[in-house]
Amino acid sequence: MGPSRIARLSPLLLGLTGCGAAGAVPSPDAGAAADVATAEVPSTDAGGGGQCAASAVRCADQQVMQMRLFDSPSPATITEEGTTAGEFRSLVDARAGGSMVTQGFVYARFTEAGLEKVELSDQAAFRSMDWDIAVRRYVVRINSGVSGPSCVTAARAPGTDFAALSAAPAAVEYRTEAYFTETCEIVNDGSSIAAPGTALASFWAYRSCVEMTGNVFALRLRDGRAVKLQVTSYYDPAAQEACNTTGMAPTPNGAGNVRLRWAFLGR
Repeated sequence: MGPSRIARLSPLLLGLTGCGAAGAVPSPDAGAAADVATAEVPSTDAGGGGQCAASAVRCADQQVMQMRLFDSPSPATITEEGTTAGEFRSLVDARAGGSMVTQGFVYARFTEAGLEKVELSDQAAFRSMDWDIAVRRYVVRINSGVSGPSCVTAARAPGTDFAALSAAPAAVEYRTEAYFTETCEIVNDGSSIAAPGTALASFWAYRSCVEMTGNVFALRLRDGRAVKLQVTSYYDPAAQEACNTTGMAPTPNGAGNVRLRWAFLGR
């Protein structure tokens, strides 16, 4: 975020989490971001094949500054909390050092063994095809459009019954990431805290805390597979339940411990 935007949003962000350290962050090297977006980087292509070639990511400089992106990988972890007949429940440590983030996004790909972390910095992710999804605090991105060079798309599935969704829905609009305009102005999600309007932004709503909407999403990955995804909590489970039912989250609340429920879908 640019300095004026950080100053305007900081009180809201602090109130949103109720916890987390707010420390000084070295300014990212925005001058290098354009090179990051266009330079060629070897890809392991762990998905095994692909439905698209890499594309250049626009507005890289603006994203580095306005979204406070970093040039070193996040040290955070992803933990599988259990599987049931191919359904995964993945815990992403997306705390990022607190509400005034001091770490980058956590990048990951969907695999048959679970959600696998991909060791990338925010800037390197602009040129990597190896990740599918990225999480930091309450922002979840997919690898396409202004977010990355791949072609992962997402759509909100009809209804909110996760278990009932067995195949990727066809009669829905799949989106790439477009949270920056053609003239590189950020597109907000319409919430009171002005978060980026990512393709998955409707997984939460905000009054005095981050409430889960229960929305289920279908994602189409670069390798042709499809995934159903539901973000089940932003706080620790008990705190999330309190937030969802009362509109208030207790403190401490484990803000940024993001839990994902997901499974592969039939094509």
